[in-house]
Amino acid sequence: MFNKIVVILSIAALSLSNFDALAQKTTIWLVRHAEKETANPADRDPDLTAIGKSRASALSQVLKREKIRHIYSTIYKRTQNTAMPLAGTLKLIPEIYDTKDLTAVAQRVLAENKGKYALIVGHSNTLIPMIKALNCEVPFEELSDNDYDMLFKVIVDDKGKARLNISHYGDLHHTTEVPSAFSQGENPGTNTPIKVNN
Repeated sequence: MFNKIVVILSIAALSLSNFDALAQKTTIWLVRHAEKETANPADRDPDLTAIGKSRASALSQVLKREKIRHIYSTIYKRTQNTAMPLAGTLKLIPEIYDTKDLTAVAQRVLAENKGKYALIVGHSNTLIPMIKALNCEVPFEELSDNDYDMLFKVIVDDKGKARLNISHYGDLHHTTEVPSAFSQGENPGTNTPIKVNN
């Protein structure tokens, strides 16, 4: 009888250990659109510059092995075209989201990607609020107009607790410095920057 109890307790402990190991973590990558055309200030929907298109290609190279299942973009050309190289590689169609209610968007993204991976492409004035809507601490309140190379990675555990890592990708192009506590190195997985020819 004693031996049976020991076996049952051992199996229960092993099951709990396996459950913890399989605890689902949701990974949401976030990035600002790449460099945009600025020649016409009146143009509210500019396309990417040649440098921006190279950065979009660099983003695809960085994330193509990250098992991303959904890509979310705003309606603008600069965000959609930032996402397109990766979307093409992964054979995904970017899903359009409205920036008017980022809390609702964050809840939708988390619900649709539980235990999976996703990418959100946004803007300098929407990216930080979106990360906050994912219940994650951010080391600064906003991005500057010159912050183009940051890649944000939000990991949410099965209890809803989120943590943030920030790396850089492509040619360096930022003025806001990332505190070391949030830094993951220049490029996820390799800690070296991926350079693109401009």
